[in-house]
Amino acid sequence: MSDKKSTDNGKSSAKNTSKKSASGKVIKPLRRASAAKSDSKTTNNKSAKADDRAGKLFGRLKKNETQGAYTSVKNRKKIIFSKASGASSRGGFENDKNRFRTIWGIALVVLGLLIARAYYLQVANAQFYQDKGNELITSVRTQKSYRGMITDRNKLPLAVSAPLATVSFSPHDYAREYYELNRVKIANPESPQLQARMQKRLDNMDLTRLAAAANIPVSELEKVVAIDDSIDVTDEEAVKAALPSGAGSHYLPLLNKVTPEIAQGVSSLDFPGVYEKNFFQRYYPQPQPNSQLLGFMGQNSSDAEGGYEGRAGIERQYEKTLAGDDGKVLVLKDAKQNSLREIKQIEPEVAGQDVALTIDSRLQYLLYKELEKAGRLQQARWSTGMVVDVQTGEVLALSTWPSFNSNNLNEMTGENQRNRALLDIFEPGSVMKPFTVAAALDSGKYTANSLIDTNPGSIRVRGYTIRDHNNLGRINMATLLQKSSNVASTKIALSLPPDAITNMQKQFGFGSKTPLDFPGEGSGLVVTPKEKETARRATVSYGYGLQVTLAQVAQAYAALAAGGVMHPLTLTKTDKPLPSKRIMEHEQAMSIVKMLEAVTEPGGTAKAAAIDGYRVAGKTGTSRRINPDGGYYTDQYRNVFAGMAPASNPKLVGVMLIEDPRGQIYAGLTVAPVFHNVMREALRLYNVPLDKPLQTE
Repeated sequence: MSDKKSTDNGKSSAKNTSKKSASGKVIKPLRRASAAKSDSKTTNNKSAKADDRAGKLFGRLKKNETQGAYTSVKNRKKIIFSKASGASSRGGFENDKNRFRTIWGIALVVLGLLIARAYYLQVANAQFYQDKGNELITSVRTQKSYRGMITDRNKLPLAVSAPLATVSFSPHDYAREYYELNRVKIANPESPQLQARMQKRLDNMDLTRLAAAANIPVSELEKVVAIDDSIDVTDEEAVKAALPSGAGSHYLPLLNKVTPEIAQGVSSLDFPGVYEKNFFQRYYPQPQPNSQLLGFMGQNSSDAEGGYEGRAGIERQYEKTLAGDDGKVLVLKDAKQNSLREIKQIEPEVAGQDVALTIDSRLQYLLYKELEKAGRLQQARWSTGMVVDVQTGEVLALSTWPSFNSNNLNEMTGENQRNRALLDIFEPGSVMKPFTVAAALDSGKYTANSLIDTNPGSIRVRGYTIRDHNNLGRINMATLLQKSSNVASTKIALSLPPDAITNMQKQFGFGSKTPLDFPGEGSGLVVTPKEKETARRATVSYGYGLQVTLAQVAQAYAALAAGGVMHPLTLTKTDKPLPSKRIMEHEQAMSIVKMLEAVTEPGGTAKAAAIDGYRVAGKTGTSRRINPDGGYYTDQYRNVFAGMAPASNPKLVGVMLIEDPRGQIYAGLTVAPVFHNVMREALRLYNVPLDKPLQTE
């Protein structure tokens, strides 16, 4: 028994010692069982503790083999002969450290990419993506500024901007909303609350409400929306086919150019497909007398929203002052691009400034009516006139007939929109003779009492014959102006240097634009003749061979009336008027004014211009109209009268023109009465004292 037991113990000991020693190191490879038996006889017994450890290790190897961890002898040998760590070489410290570094490296790279992307989106290119996002839910709406008024000198409005609104209806948008609400209602049978909300919105879409507010037949609205309740609202193609299309499907005006209060009655319904557009409409309370002066508004082609700008006259000249600056508002919009509410003001609105004119609307109306009456009576092409304050150069009235209603531009034509007094140039005729006399007095060769021989009533110059209406004989300067002698004017011009007459004309402002700086204003033309051009030297002395505007004539006569001081013409009230300048000696200028009184007295060419209680000085001009084919018409004339009152201390200057009168051909009969009627009322309006006894019956 002891021997058997001893043998068993030896086998067990051999098996255990073939695995590992107590220190855990592998001593030798595994052998066959027979070899183990033979070796067990020669192997020393180990301690009990070492045997236990070897047994445990062998048990773990058998367990791993049973579980399939190592499926080959080769793998088992690798495990048995591994180092003392007892772990696979794949799990070694160096390999773990490398994997750790690799994973963290990848993580850092990914983190860096994420940070770089975030920086690009939120910092470097943030504004771009913000703008893209804002485009989807917001839009910038222009907030039109209020255009300033144009007033007369007494602050009475001549042009104002009235706030108006247009309310329109889109049948297409209405029908789309109607079908969409029904689709949502049908598609959500399990949600009674949602269905109730959809039904409430459908009830609010009753066209009867809209028809009553807009005062249009409900049948008309039902016809344009063309609702088809038989279609399958869940079928997108069927709904699309049923939506209104064609002309009027997106825009049906309900209220056009009404006050905001009236428009509010419809827009407050919050009705689907109803839109309101607010704008300012320019309105002219006194249209015809002021139409060419104030101008008109036209659509601005560079404005995406179809805004308006001044296109002529004062509206154009002072566009920047009147228009102000439009504001910009950020608006929140829905998926259908409808504005929901204003979010913030991006740019503030700056209202336009008012422009106060020097015009007196009372005198302006009177001037226009007199020009219209004379123009119709004489069957003229047109007539125009101006009234100027002598002491300031302010234009008190400026009008042209025929005119148009600037509130209805359909009446406007290329002819009736012209401001004739400022735009048209013409040969003025005898109204230029006072400046020929001024050149004579300025030369020192002549005085007011110098006599000029006009016998035999005509003179030959370079093959041309220049005539007076009658043989006036020897006359002085006053008679030259009173009888409007062409011969005397010619003799003065030929006795002076070639540039003497034209230099004086230029000194009085002829040949240059006036300081009014009116859009399209003419500058005229004054050409200095040469020494040998005797015919031209003669004709410019009595108003032919040069071109002027009526405004230049008014400015020159105002300078004479002011004692030789040029007060620049102005159309707007200003705190800093342009500086005046003296262009002629006071005594000489006033002597010419006194000479001009004879023109309106018995024996003069303009007795019809005389005003009871006032001394009136002035000059007529009757000139032939130029024929475009060459030369002058023999049956077409231009009549001009320029005058001032009271002559003792001139306050007002009036200049009137009638183009191609058919009733009479002389200015003393056609345009002088216009001056009389206008100036008489102007003197009364401004309470100018009488300087002459009133006539008694």
